[in-house]
Amino acid sequence: MFEGRSVRGITIGLSNDKKLLRSKELLKKEDLKDTKGKSSLKQATEEELQQIGKKIRKENRKEKKILIGIAILITSVFTYFTINVIRKNTVDKENIEVLKFQEKEKQFLILIEKGDDWFEKGKWYNSIFYYEQAKEVFQKNYDINYRLVRSYSFHCESEFKNCYEAKELLEELFLMFPDKEKELLDIKEKLEYEY
Repeated sequence: MFEGRSVRGITIGLSNDKKLLRSKELLKKEDLKDTKGKSSLKQATEEELQQIGKKIRKENRKEKKILIGIAILITSVFTYFTINVIRKNTVDKENIEVLKFQEKEKQFLILIEKGDDWFEKGKWYNSIFYYEQAKEVFQKNYDINYRLVRSYSFHCESEFKNCYEAKELLEELFLMFPDKEKELLDIKEKLEYEY
């Protein structure tokens, strides 16, 4: 049982344990009696017991209120930091979306510029190539659709190519953008053989 321990260590441990124990002599029964031999401890009356009970319940309520206050404080701090983290993530996501949109817009404008350069040179096939790429970025954009149908119509007029595509896209544009009918009718005149 005491393998590996020295006798001296065990003796010191036991003496320390004895010191920690309360001495039994602190409260002797004789000390609790008065000079007449009766117990010096009083019996509490019913009223005193009720007052003690009230005092204990009051202290318990006070402790509960303090604990509830601490719990509310901790919950409030936790909620505050959680809301801030959520807001930061939301703002970060919104910023990312804005940056993505700006990048798409930049790419879109570059493709339109290249298409316009080829259109001015009369290279319809090349302008159509860039306009189609730009349309993939923003499909419902009127300007790119107008440029594309215009290139199709010039390509159809000069080389009799992309005539069907021009007619199909023009019909879609009449439905999608009825307020732009005047501009679209000018292109329709160029496609007289398709209609």
